[in-house]
Amino acid sequence: MNTLLRQSITYLRRYKTYQLLAALLLFWTPVIIFSKLAGEILEREPIALDTVILDIIHSTQSPLFDGIFLFFTTAGNVEFILPITATIIAILLYKKQRTNALIITFGVGGAAAANLILKELFHRDRPVFWQSLITETGYSFPSGHAMISAALIVCLVALLWGTRWRFVAIVCGGAVIAMVGISRLYMGVHYPTDVVAGWSAGLIWALLVVMIVRDVSPKLKNRFKK
Repeated sequence: MNTLLRQSITYLRRYKTYQLLAALLLFWTPVIIFSKLAGEILEREPIALDTVILDIIHSTQSPLFDGIFLFFTTAGNVEFILPITATIIAILLYKKQRTNALIITFGVGGAAAANLILKELFHRDRPVFWQSLITETGYSFPSGHAMISAALIVCLVALLWGTRWRFVAIVCGGAVIAMVGISRLYMGVHYPTDVVAGWSAGLIWALLVVMIVRDVSPKLKNRFKK
């Protein structure tokens, strides 16, 4: 708690008011959303909007959409994310960008571990409304695909923030996050609240990792130099 307080004071001094407000909004909005959804899930009552949205999405089913969303849901699989993450880390280490490598490692790896813990805490069963193109096991809340893909993209955006590629990363990364999340709804293996909670949790986790690693890394370097 003291660490977060010191970091908050540091950011207050470093950024202008509008930048600080934007940062606070970016962090606390997903915190509030996740907290609200978590409370709804703990009540164990069906959420009517979940069913309505799934019905609407299912009504759009077609061979074309089957192929598109099967691609994006596969892109969010651990078997796909893991090699990409490992490749990014290897490149960063080769370029001696150890802090950035730590951000990706803890950002994605931590999100994956946190997702497993959250699923066990909430014990929400997956929806079974129609025959899906894929088979999923385990609990539903929050969506691992949504959470991990969001964490990866947010970490990459943070790494590219000071470059001319940041807007490309935001637009393309945002599109990927959205398509991966929607693909889980199209496949009928998650409720909309699972996906929104996954996006929120992934964003929260990634922002915390970026903030903490960038704060701690220089201190560790200075300590090893002494």
